[in-house]
Amino acid sequence: MCNIKEKAEGENRKDIKMNKKAMVTNNTDRIIIATYLILTVMILLFHFVYEDANPSLNLRFGVRVAMFVTTVIIVKQHREQKIITLAFLCTVISDFFFTFVKTFDFELVNRNLYGITGFIVAYLFLIAAFQRNFKIGKKEIFTVLPFVVIFGYVLVSLKQYATGLFLMAAIVLGIVLCYAAMTMIATLYRGYFKRSIAWMIAVAGIILFLSDMVVAYSIFHPDFRMFILWKDNLVWGTYMIGWILLLMITARHEIHSVPGGNN
Repeated sequence: MCNIKEKAEGENRKDIKMNKKAMVTNNTDRIIIATYLILTVMILLFHFVYEDANPSLNLRFGVRVAMFVTTVIIVKQHREQKIITLAFLCTVISDFFFTFVKTFDFELVNRNLYGITGFIVAYLFLIAAFQRNFKIGKKEIFTVLPFVVIFGYVLVSLKQYATGLFLMAAIVLGIVLCYAAMTMIATLYRGYFKRSIAWMIAVAGIILFLSDMVVAYSIFHPDFRMFILWKDNLVWGTYMIGWILLLMITARHEIHSVPGGNN
């Protein structure tokens, strides 16, 4: 009888602990979503008011720094979450060259090349974080095929505007992006991550890939290099949503699937 009672009490304590973790996770999710969706809306409004002037540029870069700082502050339970934090750091470095440098009184040579390099490293970190139960099969091939087709079209469209190191960097980024998107979607059927987490990873992968295809036109195509309200809002709106999803994953207590089932 004592053993049964002790076992029941142990299970109750375990349930209480799990409920507390769930409450903390829900509160953290709400704070992250509320904070960064509001800041995303502010970025879009600043685009409308200031276009590509310093107030808009400073806000964009400041929000990206804040997201990285948030990942550092969050207590992380898993190695994958720490790797995601490194990806956020690389995006801050990239956005320094893509965004903040534009507030300077001088033009930094090859700033876009440095920005592209930062994003290549960022996506390599995401691949390292999410490439679990690795294999290449029919599912992976069918998953990556649409991304390869889209990137191939974008590359053919923009090849005439890029030369030398810029062209090489763009090709490398495109290849890494395609593989990263495939890896992030593959979490849905590789079974390593909880089902809810895998969906967040997959949606983030799709959004970030499409966002960066638009960024490619912004960097290379002469008709899209200047500020265009709908284009910049599309880029930053999708960009922020993708990274907000990844930020939420860094705050989760449990991200791995339970043996014998999808959660």
